[in-house]
Amino acid sequence: MTNSDFVTDVELRDLLSASFAHLYELLIQSGLIYFDPKVQTITGDGSETHDLPDDYYGTMRVDYRWSSNYFTELSEYMDAERTRFENAIGGATSGYSTHYQIQGTKISLLPSPRGGTYRHRYIPAPLDLGGEGISTDTEIDGVGGWEEFVVVDTARKMLMKEESSTTQMERELDKIMMRIEEMAQNRSWATPRHIVDVQTRKRETTDWWRYARSG
Repeated sequence: MTNSDFVTDVELRDLLSASFAHLYELLIQSGLIYFDPKVQTITGDGSETHDLPDDYYGTMRVDYRWSSNYFTELSEYMDAERTRFENAIGGATSGYSTHYQIQGTKISLLPSPRGGTYRHRYIPAPLDLGGEGISTDTEIDGVGGWEEFVVVDTARKMLMKEESSTTQMERELDKIMMRIEEMAQNRSWATPRHIVDVQTRKRETTDWWRYARSG
């Protein structure tokens, strides 16, 4: 495609943006923190739902703030459990939420918080390279030189539009993806990924009978 104008600059930026988003998803799905998380502060005002940030991609955790440096983690609830937590008395007696759920562009907190502050740690959406205000010298973080994935995947899409052979690009892309999938899991060398029991360290308000003292 040397000196070809088959793909315009605007189209090229859109293709680059889509390929970068694909790389971003691959790295996020590894379960490791490759991109800096952000924090949304939510203040309980009696409402169940609250707006998610404009750059929201996915939730890492939600915590209730007891004090400046002490937090309690909220559990995610499923739709089948909604009534159970909706009708509960938040945090036993203090009125804080114990569970959350992401609903489209909103986050639901149950029971509806009557007050208090919540810390929502989330992964921001990938940079939109085709968006307004993005200059031609904008840099992306490919982590470990994996920007190559963006370049090769974009080249493949350009060849597809030109109806040229993409075989070479697809082979190269397969090699890069295999390397990404293998290396992504090795970022935390000291501590292997492991299963965490998130249930035994939580006391749900509806399970008061488990902790009642006898006699």
